[in-house]
Amino acid sequence: MVFMPNLQPHPALRPYVRHYLLLHASMAGIPPEQRIKPMPPDADQSLYFYPRSEVKVITNRTSETRTSARSIFVARQTSRINIGFGNDHLIIQVCFRPGFLYQFLGKAPFHTWRDEELSAEDLTDRTMQELNERLGEETDYGRMIALIETWLLNRCARLSIDVQPIDRVIAALRQSEMPRSLDWLADQACLSSRQLERKFQERMGMSPKFYARIARFDRAFKLKTQQPQLDWLDVAYQCGYFDFSHLMRDFRQFAEVTPSLLLAQEMASPDWWRTG
Repeated sequence: MVFMPNLQPHPALRPYVRHYLLLHASMAGIPPEQRIKPMPPDADQSLYFYPRSEVKVITNRTSETRTSARSIFVARQTSRINIGFGNDHLIIQVCFRPGFLYQFLGKAPFHTWRDEELSAEDLTDRTMQELNERLGEETDYGRMIALIETWLLNRCARLSIDVQPIDRVIAALRQSEMPRSLDWLADQACLSSRQLERKFQERMGMSPKFYARIARFDRAFKLKTQQPQLDWLDVAYQCGYFDFSHLMRDFRQFAEVTPSLLLAQEMASPDWWRTG
């Protein structure tokens, strides 16, 4: 098993890419029902590659199952899915800076997208298909990352990237543990409240208030997985919740279970003892 959780990008990509993650684990001999990992919404927008076995995407509420494409963009996720690992599970994540994916994909308005992953081959050009094929043939992890970085650098070189104040507002919401009013956000973005709402919807596919909730929920769950000795009330207060009942509300909406049950499901997932 190989787990590389925080690989830093090429210096030229650091304004746009936060980090890479690589996980490679053999699931041979593990029953399919024990290869399930919960994936509630998080605050990141990402490009994922699955160069080996097929990955199953399972809608948590309905158990509807579909096969993921070899590479996918996740621009907006507002409800929980579960991931079914294949026999030879290899995942590489490109985690973008908040809001950058909007520009990376040609300023496609994300509020018009379906609330699910989309094939990267369908949204880019034939070079993505070639990249997927080369990743499938490669065995060296360092060269895999280098192939992806070369593709990203070439694509970014063709973009006209225009960083605006609203992009800094999105980044601030991603990191802030304190509630921010719409008026404050609009002032920081040099926009009216209505303009902020519209531009935020274009870039993130949701309102600022809803994104702030997802970001807070994401921080809370990750804090608990990283520091399981904390009780949930401590987690709530450290992540800016008014009280435990507000944290419980977000977990029921975004994870569709209680905080303790989501943690138990995460700990039962096949990669927990490697990554937790």
